[in-house]
Amino acid sequence: MKLSFARNTVFAVFALTSLFTLSGCFEEKAKETAAAAPVVEAAPVAATAVAVPAPAPVVPQPVAKPKPVAVKAAAPAPVKVVCHNCGTVVSINVIEQTGKASGAGVILGGVAGGLLGNQVGQGSGKDAATLAGAVGGAIAGNAIEKNMKKTTVVDVAVKMDVSGETRILRHTVNPNVVAGDKVKVEGEQIVKQ
Repeated sequence: MKLSFARNTVFAVFALTSLFTLSGCFEEKAKETAAAAPVVEAAPVAATAVAVPAPAPVVPQPVAKPKPVAVKAAAPAPVKVVCHNCGTVVSINVIEQTGKASGAGVILGGVAGGLLGNQVGQGSGKDAATLAGAVGGAIAGNAIEKNMKKTTVVDVAVKMDVSGETRILRHTVNPNVVAGDKVKVEGEQIVKQ
């Protein structure tokens, strides 16, 4: 304990000595600065009464509200839609097609012609007339059957917009378009735009 008391005492003495030394330095520095600065005395000023006008009352001014500015949005650039199935009608052809014979017309015509030919002539002439009637009836029966099954088709030539190729589309029903019409091809059918 003696050692710690002695150490504390030495420390306290050192601290006080340092404090006195430092405070003396600062006093000397302050004295030097005060001595170096020139002293200026102010001249006496005569008191003069000056009338100062009272300030004007402050009247609040109305603040103009900013007017809204209409901002026009830039129109978006038009987007060009590419239609790969669109085109223009170039030509229209109406075609009549004869029907397909099933063979029934040949048989029925041959029988009818043979019966009529059998009515004509006698002997070997009768046989020749029957044969000629059967052949003629078969040919006529075949032609009649084809005419009965006759159909009308419409071939429409369309020039495609993108590829430039000309497609011919066959319709069994008139699509009601004329040359120059803009159309869209959906499958094998034409839809007017």
